[in-house]
Amino acid sequence: MANIAERLDLALRKRGYSGAQVAAELTKAGIPITRAYVSQLRTGKQTNPTLQVLRALAACLQVSVGWLVGEEQADLGEERSSGPASAIGESASGLSDSSLHVVRDVIGLARRAEGLPEREPEPEPAPRIPEIPEVAPALSGAQREALGRRLRGLRLAARMSPERVEAALGRGKAAIEAIEAGAVAPAPATVELLLDLYGVTSLPVREHVLSLARAEREPVRWDDDAVPVWLAAACALEQRASVIRTYHPQLVPALLWTEGYARAAITVSGPATLGQESVDDAARLALARQKPVIEGGPVVWAIMDESALLRSIAEPQAHLTQLETLLEYAKRPHISVHVVPIQDPAYLPRTGPFTLWRFAEAFEPDIACAHAVESDELITDPAAVEAYHQAFTKLSVTTTTREETLDLLYAYRDRAAQG
Repeated sequence: MANIAERLDLALRKRGYSGAQVAAELTKAGIPITRAYVSQLRTGKQTNPTLQVLRALAACLQVSVGWLVGEEQADLGEERSSGPASAIGESASGLSDSSLHVVRDVIGLARRAEGLPEREPEPEPAPRIPEIPEVAPALSGAQREALGRRLRGLRLAARMSPERVEAALGRGKAAIEAIEAGAVAPAPATVELLLDLYGVTSLPVREHVLSLARAEREPVRWDDDAVPVWLAAACALEQRASVIRTYHPQLVPALLWTEGYARAAITVSGPATLGQESVDDAARLALARQKPVIEGGPVVWAIMDESALLRSIAEPQAHLTQLETLLEYAKRPHISVHVVPIQDPAYLPRTGPFTLWRFAEAFEPDIACAHAVESDELITDPAAVEAYHQAFTKLSVTTTTREETLDLLYAYRDRAAQG
């Protein structure tokens, strides 16, 4: 018998709903639940919802409570035979088990008397989950176009032609060119199949694309097809985070860059690391990304190596401006800046730069982001995320305090001002 998790997952996918949408609808109806709770039901981590929640879920997804909990089976549509044999079967309906055994024995004797082979008992049909029609949500023109451009970019990155994609999905499953042109809104289940086909396996990246396919949000700057999908997903997570912890051993953390320093940092690393063709485009993208965070969004805890303050990647005036800006940021209540001493550091992790995001919604797990050479890796495995937390904790107890950071930044600022 299918369990609640399997049926809830099927109903959500076929109806084109997300856990967030269902949670919002139920909360609006007076049954407050979170997206995380719906996700736990969907994955089987929660198995005992109340009857009130079950009824509300069933109503929202337009299924019955019995179907949702696996008690109702589908009508398999099998043809019933007619004639005397069928009449015997119908007349046996309602008999006790002992009487049915007698009837079966009598039928067995009759078959042997007439030289008929013994009939094997028919296996009970395996229960199956009835099909639910796929539903494509009503996307606006802007949503369809943004989704189409993103799916086209992923297809090109996978080096697949529209014909090859359509053949892989099955004839008539999706008109790829129409979807990519924004003329057709695909069902979220179809988008999931496309993501599978294009090799998009990262859960946060998939969720970023699917949230647009489910009409959960309007397109944002990061949905431009010039922005790599991994970066778009990272930007979206960053905007939702309530706490950001970030560590950078070579450069000033990107969330704290000035425009001049951003251009210098992108020049030495290459604009292609942000999926852009020019330094100007990459710098604009980096500064747009940091603006909501710096202007009073989440709590930011930034740790950098002291060598980042010494390293002159920008012209003197740009370097001085960056140091003065770091001083300003370090005084803000929601930003905490710390420095790993260059002499006798107590701890250095065996890793490059990384970021940790924590979210306000209860039960939503933290996500780690490893800033790699060609792209960021979004990490959701709890054990791996915990390892990054442990590294950040060890760093945080061996760095400068807030007051020591200010003293150090003043010293470097004065040194840079004197030339």
